Amino acid sequence: MSKSNWKRRQILALSAGLLAGCSRTKTPYFGSLQIPDRNILRVGNGSEPRSLDPHKVGGALGELNLCMALFEGLTEFNPRTLAPEPALALRWIPDADARAWTFTLRPGAKWSDGTPCTAQDFVNSWQRALDPATACPYVNLLYYMRNGREINEGTIPVDQLGAIAIDPLTLRVEMAEPTAYFPVLTAFFIFRPVPTWTIKRDGDPWSQPERMVTNGAFVLAEHRPYDVVTLERSETYWNRSQVKLEAVHLYPIVEGAQNVNLYQTSELDVTIGGVLPRPLLRELRQYQDCYSDGRYITYYVSFNCKHPIFKNPDIRRQLSGAVDRQSLSQKFLRGDTVAAKGFIPPGIPSYQSPPWPMGTASLENLPKKLTINTTNREPDRTVVQVLQRTWKEKFGIEVQIESEESQTFLARLRRQDYEVAVARWGGDYLDPTTFLNLYDGLNPQNYPAWEDANYRQLLKQAAQVIQPAQRFALLSVVEARLLDQLPIAPLFHTGLEYLQKPWVKGWEGNLQDLHPLKYVSIDRQWQAHRSISEPSKTG
Repeated sequence: MSKSNWKRRQILALSAGLLAGCSRTKTPYFGSLQIPDRNILRVGNGSEPRSLDPHKVGGALGELNLCMALFEGLTEFNPRTLAPEPALALRWIPDADARAWTFTLRPGAKWSDGTPCTAQDFVNSWQRALDPATACPYVNLLYYMRNGREINEGTIPVDQLGAIAIDPLTLRVEMAEPTAYFPVLTAFFIFRPVPTWTIKRDGDPWSQPERMVTNGAFVLAEHRPYDVVTLERSETYWNRSQVKLEAVHLYPIVEGAQNVNLYQTSELDVTIGGVLPRPLLRELRQYQDCYSDGRYITYYVSFNCKHPIFKNPDIRRQLSGAVDRQSLSQKFLRGDTVAAKGFIPPGIPSYQSPPWPMGTASLENLPKKLTINTTNREPDRTVVQVLQRTWKEKFGIEVQIESEESQTFLARLRRQDYEVAVARWGGDYLDPTTFLNLYDGLNPQNYPAWEDANYRQLLKQAAQVIQPAQRFALLSVVEARLLDQLPIAPLFHTGLEYLQKPWVKGWEGNLQDLHPLKYVSIDRQWQAHRSISEPSKTG
């Protein structure tokens, strides 16, 4: 039996079991309710981490939550609202025009080897991430700092970065442009410090369990690739008394059916968003322990603008305009999705995407055949099959589908080794620039390899504006330029559904599916407490 047929049969068997279970019992929860003996959280964490080095990770959700557990930044995301809260920084003050920020650090914070955590650690870490030799996938977020882009492009040395350790507990950060939301950015993993002194000493092996030094709530106890990552509560973390979990076991499980099986038998306490089998979602949603994190992810078609055919925006418009997004969302996906009317998902307060006219004249120079790449998981496979059928029926194009494991696929996108791809982007923070900055020239996530001087100029103009309404109006013009040129064609916005046992507390739903593990606990009295406080069914 082929692997794909085996997967389909596994899902069908699970589906039958779910339906039978619904008819036999009135239980509000899916599967068994066997609470773990110890305060150890077991997580279905998606794909195997590309790296445990925050400057090397590719951006998968499981990687982000892992890095956030190991490393503490200046600020931390509130687990529900995602607003920045004090972490290593006790307080922060902007200059009048938000072109510089001063952070006062918490005294007594230490690395896991006992070394004090200081302002200079942040400076050293950001310089390392910006060094072109590091090849950091998320380096573009550091461009907000003065000279960040120029350092990464190799035109000036790293010691010219606009970040200065005034003393061990005072950090001043100068911005390239006014950045009123910088404390939100500093909670993101790329802004968290790494132990540069051990990296210089040990090289790449610095992130192995026996060598890794961290400053977060957890330390790396074990990493068995494609099996498990084990974290243990740090003995040196400044707020150790408030960390309730003894350990966390993160399992790199991509297959949705396997996640459901292990959760059903109480071998997992929670799954990250996006790993559940789409054919089972309708049944799973009947249970109280199935949640959705809202819709802050955009699925899109990426056209390789270096390819001779897709350099022509009219061809990109023609292929995009043929797709019935409403049908794709409601008929084929039938999940927590909504047809895209722009690139930026709804949900950013006060921001309005521009109108997007999709009509275009027919062309005679469309390709006769093309290859479309995507991951080997759902809903990606369903989406490419719909595109294959659509472009065949409307244009006679022979479409070959190539699917692969997520990290392999992301590496292909970064190399621009494709013609057309179906990809997704989830916002890193609640601002339009988390989507629009992707296509600003040399951004590593500029998978279409699209260069547009008008687009970059519009982005630069918007960055100069501090007043929120005026800034959002300009960013809407930026999005309009993107939707006109279509290096990417938005398809739909989606949330990430996940399973969470009723005894797991502090794993809160939010738009970005980010879950600081230091806030999570196992509630052994959950049955007595459930009527008092239940997590929301949506983020």
